[in-house]
Amino acid sequence: MTNKSKQKSGPSREGEFFEIHIQGHLDSTWSDWLEGLDIELLENGEMVLSGRIPDQAALMGVLNKLSRLNLALRSVNHIQENDGLEKE
Repeated sequence: MTNKSKQKSGPSREGEFFEIHIQGHLDSTWSDWLEGLDIELLENGEMVLSGRIPDQAALMGVLNKLSRLNLALRSVNHIQENDGLEKE
């Protein structure tokens, strides 16, 4: 008997979901280089990278890449998923 009772159904659970806020803009062609994270450009000159990151080493890899591009890090947020409830 396998212990699958605690696994959630729905999207892949590989890694944790993060939002990384950055000062500056990159276009969507950088997404692959940044581990496939989604890139949202904000009108205030910032951008938000979001998506699943498999582990802490991968998170540090993304942050190091951003540092090498001389982009200022504003925040890194681990987003808790609440059974399909969206934040407002």
